[in-house]
Amino acid sequence: MEPNGFSLRQPVSERGLAFLLAGLALLFQCVPALAESLQWQRDAHPVAGVVTALTGHLTHWTWSHFVWDVAAFLGLSLAAISIAPGRYRNGLFLAAVLIPLEIHFFQPEFQTYRGLSGIDSALFGLLLAGLWQSGGTAKWISAAGLLGFFGKTAFEWITGDTLFVSRSTDDFTPVGSAHVVGMISGVIAGFLPVKSRNVAHHSPESSRFCVEN
Repeated sequence: MEPNGFSLRQPVSERGLAFLLAGLALLFQCVPALAESLQWQRDAHPVAGVVTALTGHLTHWTWSHFVWDVAAFLGLSLAAISIAPGRYRNGLFLAAVLIPLEIHFFQPEFQTYRGLSGIDSALFGLLLAGLWQSGGTAKWISAAGLLGFFGKTAFEWITGDTLFVSRSTDDFTPVGSAHVVGMISGVIAGFLPVKSRNVAHHSPESSRFCVEN
């Protein structure tokens, strides 16, 4: 155990997951045929649809799309893991499931979906939730971040264009609702209680077993 009963084991594991997912996204981007088969598709077989609903987040339309999404994903992952430890997986899971469901039921014009931007929004929401719960100045930072997010989303909805990713009109169409669903998923995950784990270890001072949360 680290001082004050804080263990680095869980955050390291979460960091490993973040880099694993980024590595898979790079693999899919390097093999276009693989990305094609793993993107979310509305007309996919139900079994394949369940799989690609998850893998589609790791596929991207262009290298610019990939670089922006993965860079944001890694940066936000590391920040969220640090600010809201133990909630990272919940945020990923909620967003990964809810985003394709929202697109399927409420965005019938989209036949395919790719990208980590919705997951990035979830991580941003998770980070904001962690900052808000930290109190003090962090609350103001969280509120400013939320306003910035909705400003970016409004820009993309009004213009039909992306704010950061360079693209031509033929590359892809941004899905603003995926970002909103992702943000909501991250905020929910950020406020859900995390079950503490009891870790037993031997105390050299007293030669007794101690249990810490």
